[in-house]
Amino acid sequence: MARFGQHAAWLEFTSDRFDHTSELPDDANAGNRFYGRDVAEFIAAGLGERGLDASFIDEDWGWQVHAARDDGSVFEISIYHNPDDDPAREDDWALMLRSLRRLGMFSRFREVPVDDAETAALDDVFDEIDAPLRRTVAG
Repeated sequence: MARFGQHAAWLEFTSDRFDHTSELPDDANAGNRFYGRDVAEFIAAGLGERGLDASFIDEDWGWQVHAARDDGSVFEISIYHNPDDDPAREDDWALMLRSLRRLGMFSRFREVPVDDAETAALDDVFDEIDAPLRRTVAG
């Protein structure tokens, strides 16, 4: 079985637009305290405007966006605030992108390499706020 994230693409961006200082609600992220809800909401709305069926959820480790494509595949974006916990990089965010293809008619998926259309759609979303995405080697 392929390991999780084997085909993932990692991106970073810098923006002071998103909250990383306010008090987080106690019930966010299964009791964990992670910023990024507003990032997830922004990405989901932006991908929705580009014709993808997008939504976001909170996981026990943070926030994740799912964008369904017409072919039944799912584009998954995991959001991390300042993953290096560097005080000098408080406005930095990381995104892990995964592309999941449906296996036959069942609800099982397999991870495949992220394609150019997926990263281009995400680039367009962040270009709107002048926060260019930077490709990284790994998260």
